[in-house]
Amino acid sequence: MLIVSLFVCIQQSVERFQTRRKLMRLTPQQMTDIGMTKERQQAEVSQATLLGLLRDVLSFSKSKGWPL
Repeated sequence: MLIVSLFVCIQQSVERFQTRRKLMRLTPQQMTDIGMTKERQQAEVSQATLLGLLRDVLSFSKSKGWPL
């Protein structure tokens, strides 16, 4: 069961990574439509790195109490 949970965690982290990468390509009008500020966009985009992906997986695993 732990293995399945780990794969789910990784899958969710990859989806967040991909979404953050897509935020880079939004136009100002699209940003207004979704109600996101330029500062928030930059904060999310700065996490769209492999290091950010790894940090996301590790923070999720710590919140679940897994010893990674």
